[in-house]
Amino acid sequence: MGAEVDEIDLLILELLLGNPGTNYKILAKSLNLDQRTVSRRVKSLMDRGILKQSVVVDWSKLGLHAQAYVGSTTARGIDYARKLAELVHTDPRIVEAYETLGSFQYFMTIIETDTFKMRDSVLRDLDVLAAELTTTLVTNTLKHDYSSLVRYIRETRFPRTRSRENVVR
Repeated sequence: MGAEVDEIDLLILELLLGNPGTNYKILAKSLNLDQRTVSRRVKSLMDRGILKQSVVVDWSKLGLHAQAYVGSTTARGIDYARKLAELVHTDPRIVEAYETLGSFQYFMTIIETDTFKMRDSVLRDLDVLAAELTTTLVTNTLKHDYSSLVRYIRETRFPRTRSRENVVR
């Protein structure tokens, strides 16, 4: 199991995931807690590596309109696997990369100005290194909601709080 968290920690995470810009004063009021208590709890969550700061960028507003999820395998041998790893670490358009179990050995997120440029550059570079390469273009985000997952965890671990009225939803 992961790090120990209690109901208050999960409530703080749920509220922050629902609205990352929420300040301590609003969190404290929403949870009927003292602002200093909320501040200490958030600091503890950060110190334990549970909560991390991040920035979300709308890449399309910067002219990067193509986002793709790419799966690949490297059945061609260890040299190709090394070259693939080098490409993943050096190409700035590959913004996420994972080694996985399942249909593909590697799974990546790629962002580029348009699909044609993506195909003629980074995908072409990947294709020569991969035994199999599959690309799925993102056309619309249907869901991006981690606060519901934290609410589910909280309600599972602390079922008596499911109808808690003082939590902002």
